Amino acid sequence: MMRHVDERIVVESSVRQLPHRAAVKQGIAVVGVVGLAAGALLLSASAAPAAPTAFNPFAVNNGFTIVAQGDATLGNAELEGSIAAFGSIASGRPDGFPVIHHAAGNADYSVPTIDESPVRILAGEFVGDGAFDVANRDDSETIDPASPEANATVRLTSVDGLTLESRSGGAGSNDTGTFARANSSAGGYLDLKAVPFEGADVDDLLTEQPTVPSYFPDLDAQVAQANQCLADMYDPETGLANPVTVSAEGGLVYVEDFATDQPNVIDYDAIAGQTIKLDRADGYRPTAEAPLVIRVPAGTTELNQVNFEGWSAQAGADQDLARYIMFDLSEVTGEVTVDGLELGALWAPEADLTFGSGITTNGQWFAQDVTTSGGGEIHHHTFGGQLVCDTEDPTEEPTEEPTEDPTEEPTEEPTEDPTEEPTTEEPAEDPTEEPAEDPTTEEPAEDPTTVGPDTDDPGTDDPSGADPAGPADDGGLAVTGADAGGVLAVAAGLLLAGAMTVLLVRRRTHG
Repeated sequence: MMRHVDERIVVESSVRQLPHRAAVKQGIAVVGVVGLAAGALLLSASAAPAAPTAFNPFAVNNGFTIVAQGDATLGNAELEGSIAAFGSIASGRPDGFPVIHHAAGNADYSVPTIDESPVRILAGEFVGDGAFDVANRDDSETIDPASPEANATVRLTSVDGLTLESRSGGAGSNDTGTFARANSSAGGYLDLKAVPFEGADVDDLLTEQPTVPSYFPDLDAQVAQANQCLADMYDPETGLANPVTVSAEGGLVYVEDFATDQPNVIDYDAIAGQTIKLDRADGYRPTAEAPLVIRVPAGTTELNQVNFEGWSAQAGADQDLARYIMFDLSEVTGEVTVDGLELGALWAPEADLTFGSGITTNGQWFAQDVTTSGGGEIHHHTFGGQLVCDTEDPTEEPTEEPTEDPTEEPTEEPTEDPTEEPTTEEPAEDPTEEPAEDPTTEEPAEDPTTVGPDTDDPGTDDPSGADPAGPADDGGLAVTGADAGGVLAVAAGLLLAGAMTVLLVRRRTHG
């Protein structure tokens, strides 16, 4: 509708104009409600289950082929790798148990470092009348004579009763013509062929730390976490692993329905002592992304040959598959005899392993006591399978915050002030002067983001200060996953800002 006033055309809007003060209050209230809603949405999103994370139980080995949390006695053909024994170490061979780098295994691994020295043996003490020949031999001729692998030695937390004598020979960088032999009071000895006798001292074998477990910090927590992750992985409701279909037919066992992008699980009892046919496996071979986990039940006392037809443990054939096969004995306690097992790492944190086989085995071990004998060798193959761990559900308590106040404020504000300054008076003023009183020009003075403690903008910085791809918490396994701390902090800031804004508007309205 239009009418003439002082020869000027004035347009009367059918939309009610709010007075300046009421509009500002209503704007602030709306901003507060938006802040509360945004905070609630962010908290709701952060409460969603996090993506599963990858983990490797054998990270606790710190590069050792065998970790014995108790004592170790080695008497089989040889060890191509390294061993850590939290208690004592002994040899079952009086002529010198060979500890070498490579003969029939694979040479592409590194030896562990203790106190900046490469080692083949780390133990609390050397006992017994047997002997070790720490020669670092490399039949592949692929490692440099100056490399850590060619010059690895022994470290002990106690050298009581040991004395050194000179012997002819040498290895690695030791070209002096002599090496140090450490003799024990019981008649045993350690031939340290990479250590020149000249200038050697028995105290050089001492570790800097007082115990072997000191070099495996937070071990109990890491083992407990690995066991829990494995238990969760087997739960069919989590979908973290693929159960392989096993069918017994005509005295043979057929396996099928393998996944290529997640761990595959088979029960040991379903395949032990059987010829395992791969005709229906669609060409499956264990990989880092799709490792094979063989679950060994509680009460098991023998771990025997697992014969996947077509997989050969010979060097140059399929021996590397050992890196992606794991036998999980986490539910097993007591002594377990290992005989005929060729491929796969042994996770046995509560079991004593007794290897008495004429068949060579390939893979890492984690156990209590370890005892070996027979003509079989032990070859180092670092476990590289990517197992999957379920993450904890985040807390959902913050989602209750927004329900207390915000829904009441905005509906009350517009009804209190508009009658004080009727819209019929507005047209009488020169429209050209309106911009000077445009309420939008005063908004910054009451920016709701400045209301609240410390007047910090909760959306500008990541309060967590943490790298989402950083390491796991102390005492945990190395895993990968998202960090929701930043999102939670931003959401909390938005909720606080929104709540303070709404409270401010209420006080100004009723004050």
